[in-house]
Amino acid sequence: MPDILRQHIEDGGLAVVREAGRSPGGEIVIHDDGDSIHVMRAAEIPATLGGLAEFNVQNAMGAVAMAYAQGVPVNVIRMALSTYTNSFEHSPGRLNVFDGHGFRVILDYAHNPAGLQALGDLILKMRSRHRRVIGMINIPGDRRDDDMREMGALATRYFDEIIFREDPARRGRRPGEIVALLAEGALAAGFPEERIKRILEEDEAADICLGMAQPGDLVVLTPTDVEAMWQQVLTYRSGTRFDVEVERTDEQEDSWRKSA
Repeated sequence: MPDILRQHIEDGGLAVVREAGRSPGGEIVIHDDGDSIHVMRAAEIPATLGGLAEFNVQNAMGAVAMAYAQGVPVNVIRMALSTYTNSFEHSPGRLNVFDGHGFRVILDYAHNPAGLQALGDLILKMRSRHRRVIGMINIPGDRRDDDMREMGALATRYFDEIIFREDPARRGRRPGEIVALLAEGALAAGFPEERIKRILEEDEAADICLGMAQPGDLVVLTPTDVEAMWQQVLTYRSGTRFDVEVERTDEQEDSWRKSA
């Protein structure tokens, strides 16, 4: 704990902190006028996916601080956090999870390097639970060229297969320009060309990702049209028009099995 925060608490100030615990994400504690009030373990908050989603642990702490400062009872805060989920109904486009196809799908609106890094931190924590991680990545066309290259390079840290696609509104970019810059960043980071796909249309890119997935895989989709893509995930059936067969070398298969 930083010295300035420790001094603030010792002086009787109000603070919401996360303290180390036995479960992932630690425990959320309120300090108020010398009292320490245990709220709950971060892992008990569904939106944190068992305490692994760091950004939602931080969001929960902010919500606790605001609610408590406004006089909301701790038991009400606790109940609210334990019943709020990252479902599409509660938070469309923000870490929505679907497990109905024999593989896990995560839908999250991560369209800039900072957003992808936050999502990627969660992916790395989940990595050992999945055979492969397949990602569909996009960035709006009004970002700098260097931002697009950075986005492509970042994607190589988290995914075994990458599908770069374009925003339906390219915001002044020529067709194909965005995916070219994303791929340029990935290739410069040393990612194999054969594990990159460049697709312009959002629905086609998503169907290719879903079609590539096999049991035990994780598919991460970063949508522009959140509603349409969630429906696409729900109604996906193997063998749709964009379904593809994934060819693997023996070396790739061995690598993926060891990392699963």
